[in-house]
Amino acid sequence: MRFFTAFLIAIGLLILIFVIIFKSIGSGPKQQVINLNSYASTSAVAQLTIDGPINADQIHEQVQITVGNTNTQFQIINGYQGRVVTSKTFDSNQPAFAEFLHALNLAGFTKGNSDPRLSDPRGYCPDGERYTFALAQGSDTIEKYWATSCGGQGTFGGNTAQILDLFQNQVPKYDELTANLFF
Repeated sequence: MRFFTAFLIAIGLLILIFVIIFKSIGSGPKQQVINLNSYASTSAVAQLTIDGPINADQIHEQVQITVGNTNTQFQIINGYQGRVVTSKTFDSNQPAFAEFLHALNLAGFTKGNSDPRLSDPRGYCPDGERYTFALAQGSDTIEKYWATSCGGQGTFGGNTAQILDLFQNQVPKYDELTANLFF
């Protein structure tokens, strides 16, 4: 009888171990839920980088828009080494930043795949554009996802078109400022 009881306990422990192992494999890493609205009164910034087609260093271009609670910075960057050729700063305020963050939140800015193996957008969509969406505070990157104009590539899970519009609408005369870019 003792042998039979010990046998049942051993089988029960094996089943419990298998359940724990399969449950941990299936659940994967837990993604941190970020409440963008909580950053409205902080030094955090939301940033969009539009990286143009992969081409010669002399003609490669990027646009970077950084939105914070006191200002929005717009930059045009040439080459792969990040030479800023145009930089404009526009005043803003906390209520405007709070509204912007809430709109980003509704458009899925915090949705994405944070798998480190997928974090590098270099080389993807070589004839199109790569978009990097980031939330940072000081030197800390809180989140960073990317997408492309080629579709179906990247780690970003939100509404790319809507978020691009939201960032571009933070820059007065955005279309005029970017009219001479190659992309």
